[in-house]
Amino acid sequence: MSVNSLTSSVNPFYQSLQTSSAGSSGTASSGASGLASESTFYNLLVTQLTNQDPLNPLSNQDLSSQLAQFSMANGVQAIQGSLSSLMAQINQNQGLQAASLIGKSVTTSGNQLTLSGSSSTGAYDLAGDAAAVNVLIKNSAGQTLAILPQGPQSSGMQSFSWNGKAANGSALPAGNYQFSVQAAGANGDAVTSTPYMFGVVNGVTLGNAGPTLQLQGQQGSVPFSSVQNII
Repeated sequence: MSVNSLTSSVNPFYQSLQTSSAGSSGTASSGASGLASESTFYNLLVTQLTNQDPLNPLSNQDLSSQLAQFSMANGVQAIQGSLSSLMAQINQNQGLQAASLIGKSVTTSGNQLTLSGSSSTGAYDLAGDAAAVNVLIKNSAGQTLAILPQGPQSSGMQSFSWNGKAANGSALPAGNYQFSVQAAGANGDAVTSTPYMFGVVNGVTLGNAGPTLQLQGQQGSVPFSSVQNII
């Protein structure tokens, strides 16, 4: 809830003050921002008391209510300011942490493989024990180029290595590929797997959603929050 909706909905006095403040200044101020200082509030309160109807003066209860609501509005503003400051500090710290990863190898969420030279490696996390696991190497169009049998594996993080060759034994050109994992338990039911990729961080981009990392040889970028391990 904004300070504006809080104050204007519970106290008509605030509405009149906001209207008069906007009319005199010619600028739009939302919520209690026009009452940001205590001196402004008390000056307007004195004006109200001076010009009140002598036959229907402001009661002590109404005065106490206005003072309490002003304190509440100031408290909400202080909380909002503290949260904004905290988020800015968190983003700054994340940016510094992300920058410290430049030049280091990391494990992040994703299913990309970068083939440089004659081999490439990837990883995946199995949600349960698997009686049979196959890693499928695919091109950017999603076509399966090779199948790498991994045999039975236990739950947890597993890694694999690909020699850069297609199913027919021919060497594939260097570049970016993808992989998926097919895993089945002893009863034949599918076992859930989560793919991970390895890469060297060679750049960091700071944004409102948090820092992102550029990995050497990889297309696009990955969120800093997706980093699982630093190798």
